[in-house]
Amino acid sequence: MTNIVKDRLPLEKLLRELYTAQQCSFFMEDAMNKIMNRFSLSEEQAIELTKLLMEKELISTKSFLPAAFLRPRNIRSFPIVLSTKAINLIKESSADSK
Repeated sequence: MTNIVKDRLPLEKLLRELYTAQQCSFFMEDAMNKIMNRFSLSEEQAIELTKLLMEKELISTKSFLPAAFLRPRNIRSFPIVLSTKAINLIKESSADSK
């Protein structure tokens, strides 16, 4: 797991914030920028985090070519689409905390 997730952000909190950003953004390309600003992520950290989420199949990349966004200057426009697996993790963590 990346240093960002291990050291700074619990995965459930990050997924919850991604879900909120996705829901509050008219364009899915705006969500990553919101997350980077919210957690003060550098472009390199955001790229590392995005690769981790893709590896764990927590974000869906079926409708676009992710390599086009996984570079500095382009990462802020990465279209965030949480997978069903990620949404289920969010629901499970919410149910556990109640």
